[in-house]
Amino acid sequence: MADGFQLDERQTSVWEALASRSAKLAGMYRAALSAFAEQATAGCESARVSVVCHCMREIVNGLPGVMTDLAIPRPAPNSDALKWRLPELLAAHPDLDLGADQDLVPVPKEVAQAFLALIRTSTQEAGRNRSNAAALLTDGTDPQHPVVAQWTLAQRFFLGWTHLDRNHEHERALPSNEELLANIRVVEDVIEVRSALFFENVHALEDLLRAANAEDGGEA
Repeated sequence: MADGFQLDERQTSVWEALASRSAKLAGMYRAALSAFAEQATAGCESARVSVVCHCMREIVNGLPGVMTDLAIPRPAPNSDALKWRLPELLAAHPDLDLGADQDLVPVPKEVAQAFLALIRTSTQEAGRNRSNAAALLTDGTDPQHPVVAQWTLAQRFFLGWTHLDRNHEHERALPSNEELLANIRVVEDVIEVRSALFFENVHALEDLLRAANAEDGGEA
């Protein structure tokens, strides 16, 4: 954490909204803002951007699960787990030549099944990301809504700058503070809106309970 780092009023509101649902995501949010507030020392500029984006990516991925009941769980095993199995599987079939210069390449059944599982799972994950975004942003009613596209762009931005073997290695100029902050605010806006809706619903329920108790001559 940066020495003397403090959340401002809006950031505190967002942090509290996250903390009420997930201490882990709230911690990621504070860590992202702390890293953002730091002035990177020479040679550590990429590390600063990567840390900020890693924390924000975790928040983006985790929000649907803690702020909506409509989130679709990640497939198990996921595509990363399936990819890790491929080297061992291919090593068990040293004669297999997937790069053979022919229209049809015969493969053992278990290899074909492994690739099929990977393709299906990757497809499910891609659809899941958009469905979960729609669940979070539109209560699942409109996956094509423009706000879903904006959310997806922010998600891809954080993902692209999290891993050093992606944008960092392609010699792309690091995103400016303004660009980082603009994408962070996309996430903050969603948290604020979802939290406001939650508390509005709670207050509406309290009003209904008070009215019902008053009619029955009871107390809230």
